[in-house]
Formats: sequence, structure tokens, C-alpha cells
Amino acid sequence: MSLQVLIIEDEGIIGIHIKRTIISMGHHVLMVVKNANDALKIAKKNKIDLIISDISIDGDMDGIECCHILQANYNIPVIFITAYHDLNTLEKASNVDFVGYLIKPFREDELSTMMQLAILKYKLLEKQKNFIINQYYSYSYDENKLFFKDKPIKLTRKENSFLLLLIKAHGALVSYDNIEHNIWQDEQVDDGTRRQLIYRFKQKLQDFPFELIKGLGYKLIIQAPLQHSNT
Repeated sequence: MSLQVLIIEDEGIIGIHIKRTIISMGHHVLMVVKNANDALKIAKKNKIDLIISDISIDGDMDGIECCHILQANYNIPVIFITAYHDLNTLEKASNVDFVGYLIKPFREDELSTMMQLAILKYKLLEKQKNFIINQYYSYSYDENKLFFKDKPIKLTRKENSFLLLLIKAHGALVSYDNIEHNIWQDEQVDDGTRRQLIYRFKQKLQDFPFELIKGLGYKLIIQAPLQHSNT
């Protein structure tokens, strides 16, 4: 099996070099894009297994911000590429759960090693990836769908993003600010907009195990040990 890889790189020659290396490893490059807007559009319509992103890219949003949004919405692992390795850059990148980073110029074997690390860490080549929430609910990372007793539940993009935030927190608090930043990104939203989203989520999933921590945010109620089940 091969991975579906999205490359975010605004330097054409480097983008081509990364693409050729990934293809030589037997994986598929979905596309090479130069900015965050194009990356977000691609992610809405395609299944992506791995993102390789430059930190400094064209546009209003850098690679770190772009990948933070993509992870929150689609739970995709990230490898960063950068011309810098200063402390400020690494601290900012720490907001993203990235596999690792490569300093330009990098060798093909370094990228190959990082790809293998991603495969091992996230078990990317397994046929099915499910997150067991409780005895009734499970989430398929492979399909980006929530299941109730093995039946898929249709959620909107924003509802699915909210659900992924809860799942990734593993029972920890997901703050209002975190919800608004990851779901609405740069849009201006008020408390009413957020409450409306949660209301619709509750209407669809009236017995879903999560709770409001008044004035702070929401968290998943752990009713059984959280574990990953691979079938």
C-alpha cells in the first residue's frame, strides 16, 4: 500500500525534488501546492495520509498555522521543512503534533527516514484505523466518519471538526478559544455561533459522552478505556 501525500512548498525546484523522492519510495503525491488556501481546499475533497510542509510559504498563513488547522480537522501527521532551526520557530511548530523536521538543504535519505518514522508512529499503512470512544461509538480516521453501533452518522464539516477536537484531547478540556480557532479559523464568531454548533451536534447525538465545563469549554467523558482498534 502507498500513502497519499500532500506537499506544501512554494519553491518550485524543492517541491519537484520532494515529489520525485516520494514517488521513488512507492507513494502517491496528491498535489504540490504553494499556499495554505490551496492546501485547505485539497484537504476538503481528498483523503490525505501525510503532509510535508515548508514552514515559510506564500500567503497570509504560514505552514505551521496551515498544518495546525489541517490536523484539527483531519488528524493528518506532518513533516516540516524549514531553512531555519531557531528556538522561536521550533516553539511555534510545537503547537502541531509533527513527526519531525528537515533543514534545507536535506538529503533524500533524510526524507526517506522521516517518512518511515511517520509510517511506524502513526501506523499509516494499516487498512483500517478506528478510535473506540465507548461500546457504542467509534471514529474511523480512515473514512473521517463517526459510527454508532457500526452505522455511520452524517456530520457537517464543523461538527466533525468539533468531534475530532474532543477525541484528540482524550478527555482533557477543549477550550472555547481552541474550538473557535480551529473550526472558524480567521472568521469572526460570537458565543451564539458556537452554541448553535454544539446544539446541532447534541440534537444529532443526544447520548454522545461529552460535557460542558461552564465558562471554560467541553470535554469527552471517558466511559471506558480509550484505545485504538485496528482491523
